[in-house]
Amino acid sequence: MQQIHALIMSLSYTGIEIKTAHSLESWSSGVVVMVSGSVQIKDYNQRRKFMQTFFLAPQEKGFFVLNDIFHFVEEDQVHQPQAILLPQSHHDSQLNTSSAINKPGKFCTSLCSCT
Repeated sequence: MQQIHALIMSLSYTGIEIKTAHSLESWSSGVVVMVSGSVQIKDYNQRRKFMQTFFLAPQEKGFFVLNDIFHFVEEDQVHQPQAILLPQSHHDSQLNTSSAINKPGKFCTSLCSCT
């Protein structure tokens, strides 16, 4: 924990821009806060985007930060699952199997035979 604190304190922020800030009342009258924005760091040419989520727990006079998550958002690390394409005949055979029959208490779509 001390190493993380030392690393954060060693960064020289020269500017911080808040883009969004959302809050929600939570457990025991605490508050969950989510913030997004960007920071300018000394000796770094571009602004770095970040996300931060923290929980403000109530205390006798105000609040204190009980949990805090901060991370830089890397724009080039967008991961999307690759779609699996199946032949149309495979879809049709799957719709006619017994697994498509609705069971009591289960959600039913127009693709299954509801009784």
